[in-house]
Amino acid sequence: MQPIVCIPGLLCTGAVFDGFASALPNGTAAQVVELPDSDDFAALAAQIARQLPDECVLVGMSMGSYLALAVQQLRPQAVAGMVLIGATARADTPEAAENRFKTVKWARKVGMPALAASLADFLLGAESRDIVALRNQITDMAVATGGDVSARHQTALATRPDQSAALPGISCPVLVITGSEDRVTPPASGEELALCVQNGRHVVLQGAGHLPLLEAPRQVASLVTRFLAELPRNESLPA
Repeated sequence: MQPIVCIPGLLCTGAVFDGFASALPNGTAAQVVELPDSDDFAALAAQIARQLPDECVLVGMSMGSYLALAVQQLRPQAVAGMVLIGATARADTPEAAENRFKTVKWARKVGMPALAASLADFLLGAESRDIVALRNQITDMAVATGGDVSARHQTALATRPDQSAALPGISCPVLVITGSEDRVTPPASGEELALCVQNGRHVVLQGAGHLPLLEAPRQVASLVTRFLAELPRNESLPA
């Protein structure tokens, strides 16, 4: 089976994949690549690309999904498939980019716990917003990331290129997962991406927001397990 390489999102550590990884079938291992510390999107992608094993499946969440697309362009032969959660290939609009810089300034003023509390209300679906354990996990990851690193990541995202033109050239299977209540990358964004690649599929998780890995980890694991089972088999790889 192809190795799974997971790329977390903004303000997330590898812990965002814990529930997902524990729900995978026995014998299915997920390697997490922590986000490097850089304000340059291309440099982030290049650092991750150098770490990839051959014939891997990328599982990217939010910022991680944007990076997965860039990594696939750098090492297409190493990527057997991609699962993109909360994804879009489009660059930030000028307004969205400006909001990122405003968020950085506000975070420096109020601190990371306050930022995380505010983001939880925006990122989680309605049914998940009052789950204390989820909110605490979001806060813990944001604090662990820290204000300086998150500020550099925001710059990388605000200045990242539009990747839409590259989508038709992606031939590996791509599964796009979007929460029905995702306000960052709404279902229309995921549908657009899946339609533009050669072999794409889009699944909407009802009731989830931008963080299905936290809100519905078992559902995500089930979708990924099915995706892995349907990937073309490389006979040169051990079973």
